[in-house]
Amino acid sequence: MKNYLMVLLLIPSLAAAQTPIHFVLKGHMGPSTYRGAPIYVYLRSGRMLDSALVEKGRFELNGTVDEPTKGFLSMKRNSGDMSDSKAVFYLEQGTLVFTSPDSLKHAHVGGTPLTDAWRTLWTAKQPIVQQLKVLENESRAATLAQQQSLAFQQGLRARHAATVRAGVRLDSAFVRAHPTSPISLYVLNSLSKDSTNAALVTALLPTLSPAAFTSPRAEEIRTTIQQNARGIKSETALKVGQLAPNFTQATPDGRPVSLADYRGKYVLVDFWASWCGPCRQENPNLTKAYHNYKDKNFDVLGVSLDEAKDRAKWVKAVQDDHLPWTQVAELKGWQSKAATAYFIKAIPQNFLVDPTGKIIAMNLRGEELPRALARLIK
Repeated sequence: MKNYLMVLLLIPSLAAAQTPIHFVLKGHMGPSTYRGAPIYVYLRSGRMLDSALVEKGRFELNGTVDEPTKGFLSMKRNSGDMSDSKAVFYLEQGTLVFTSPDSLKHAHVGGTPLTDAWRTLWTAKQPIVQQLKVLENESRAATLAQQQSLAFQQGLRARHAATVRAGVRLDSAFVRAHPTSPISLYVLNSLSKDSTNAALVTALLPTLSPAAFTSPRAEEIRTTIQQNARGIKSETALKVGQLAPNFTQATPDGRPVSLADYRGKYVLVDFWASWCGPCRQENPNLTKAYHNYKDKNFDVLGVSLDEAKDRAKWVKAVQDDHLPWTQVAELKGWQSKAATAYFIKAIPQNFLVDPTGKIIAMNLRGEELPRALARLIK
């Protein structure tokens, strides 16, 4: 579920546009947002970056995109603050309004069709996301006796399966209610990765509009189902317990660094990019964990998926976000050998590697990382 939401956040819509799409973002914020130092909003979508000054609680941003695209908006008084942000919206034709009595994080956002539809699904699935986190935490906090208890483990698996099924039911209802939406294709694409959903996805595909049903994404979904039926895996992923693939990439000053250099330490391999809003939002959490554990056999290795033409933006992002750990990049974007070795399809993603080089946890964000480190490092 977590990876699914993260992929929806980063991948643009399929709906091809013949002419540029003009979007407008307007903000109506409360008094607390314009007291003190000047405050700005920053818009990121892919590699696009724009900003505007918040004046008396009001801001406006406008521009064009080639096709409806997910956006990330942050509001801050200094370059290191990414805590006040909003990510659940599309840049599309029309005016999108952010309204809040206090922060951007708590703002209601709406006014355009895809954003309103996506927020409906996103809101409906939040209890499921939270329940999956509860189950994950229960599994991690299990005592040795519970880990060895068949009844306990079966109970966890049953609750997890029931929660996932509830999410699938919401996805199915969304697709049936939105046959022309590009979001429906991404929902079906995600469902198709699990072979147990093959019959459901096959039944839902014909309910799409003719344009969606004959699109390249729909064909990709059908191919995935066929491959699963023949036992062919279209993609794979690393798992906890595997050795972390070694790689060597260069720092901004050209120094080669290998993951193998970190043997004997706990190291978080963090895949990110300067243009990735959710990555930048997570950086303060990583920084806090780093400073708390850097003297306790823990380190972070940042791996950027920026491209060569964005090298300066990568270096500036490291400086602006005050990232003190080693940063490396091949500057080949998604074609980075490390990204391929780790099956990176969306960012942010991270892998916690133990002193022997084994992966012991993945995608630790927010408070999950310090909780994991607290259990591991005494």
